[in-house]
Amino acid sequence: MPAYDWQDTIVAIATPPGRGGVGIVRISGDQALAIGASLFRGRRSLAAHPFRPLRGEFLDAAADEIIDDGLAIYFRAPRSFTGEDVVELHAHGSPVPLRRIVSCALREGARAARPGEFTLRAVRHGRLDLAQAEGLRDLIAAQTTYQARLAAQQMRGALSIRLQPLKEQLLTTIVHLESAVEFVEEQLDTRSRSALVADLAKLEAELSALAATHRAGRLVREGISLAIVGRPNVGKSSLFNALLDADRAIVTDIAGTTRDILQETATIGDLPARLMDTAGIRDTSDIVERMGVERSYSALADADVALFVGDAAAGPHPDEARVLDHLRERRGICVVNKIDLVRTTKPFEDFLRRHQVSLPVVGVSAHTRAGLDDLKAVIQQVVAGRTFDASHDWLITDARHAAALTEAAAALGRAQTSLEQGFSEEIPLTDLHQALQALGDITGETSIEAIFDRVFATFCIGK
Repeated sequence: MPAYDWQDTIVAIATPPGRGGVGIVRISGDQALAIGASLFRGRRSLAAHPFRPLRGEFLDAAADEIIDDGLAIYFRAPRSFTGEDVVELHAHGSPVPLRRIVSCALREGARAARPGEFTLRAVRHGRLDLAQAEGLRDLIAAQTTYQARLAAQQMRGALSIRLQPLKEQLLTTIVHLESAVEFVEEQLDTRSRSALVADLAKLEAELSALAATHRAGRLVREGISLAIVGRPNVGKSSLFNALLDADRAIVTDIAGTTRDILQETATIGDLPARLMDTAGIRDTSDIVERMGVERSYSALADADVALFVGDAAAGPHPDEARVLDHLRERRGICVVNKIDLVRTTKPFEDFLRRHQVSLPVVGVSAHTRAGLDDLKAVIQQVVAGRTFDASHDWLITDARHAAALTEAAAALGRAQTSLEQGFSEEIPLTDLHQALQALGDITGETSIEAIFDRVFATFCIGK
């Protein structure tokens, strides 16, 4: 982790790069008020009116020029995001005046903030714990409403609140065992050991269940990839456009229109998804089209889920057995398109049975959009074994949290074994302390420098 001088006053542009209506420069530290006041001229002083937006001009004193006009707000410590004195200067959202304001702040003694340093200071001053800071980072990076909801829950402390009673139970057990070590008369009898083992087993089960939600949480965080495969002219590109709700792929009646993989991002039932429209799979003498077919098979192999598209009007074709051969060991869905023309999927269900391939079958019409909601629900079931409901869900989305929970659960398992086998109390105590440290790693209570370094390196500058 880079060495931080916590006495420094830091500055950065806090709004995204580019142009917009408003741009914000944030200053935090002991000298924030003095530096902010040197850059701002208004009818009222910042020091006399904390927490109130004041209208005025931003100045370059060295050049004796007005840079811009806007609002300045002084957040007096500790009632600020970082817990320090903070001044925010709200100018027009052009990079030129914003950079100039930052340059003037640097000249007045501020230091350029490192990535995530404002949030790191908030953690250091107890305004956020580490899990909440990661929730803030994930909220900023969210691409779907569902991602944003889960991140907002974590930012508000939901994970920390969830872990607190579990840590308190663990601490109670540690105190019990420490007493047995310190005082001979407090040594555990067989009944006490059995009760502790039962308590630890319940705690281990809770932590394991929480860690297990990362299977679905990882998909919410990282997204899924879907390869749309099948013979030419079955409606793959039409399905691609329907899932995107946009005319992205060219659709014609000419076989072989799609020659290369076309990729776009979409939202599938609140999961971010990378859709791949592939070339129609068939035997061909055309060299370019044959290369496209090879890439279709590669996309099928790399995707989380393959959408095998068939034509309800034409029915199954013998050549489609080749595609099924590639789906035997992979997750896939048979999507029977054009059910607005023929309202049955049974021929494809029979075709799958004859070739001994087990896939869920969904009927859709890319033309009328019928069945698309059903398809999205089935995709979620196939990739995660469940659908997602943001109003009830609690998921671990961060791999670091999942690893820490798994480590804590494993340590509790070892402690139970030690107690059951009659080892002295010092042996299970070692594992219980390890479990407590693993849980503390999640919220940052253990303050391991390597963890902070890894987490805050992923933040943007200005946050």
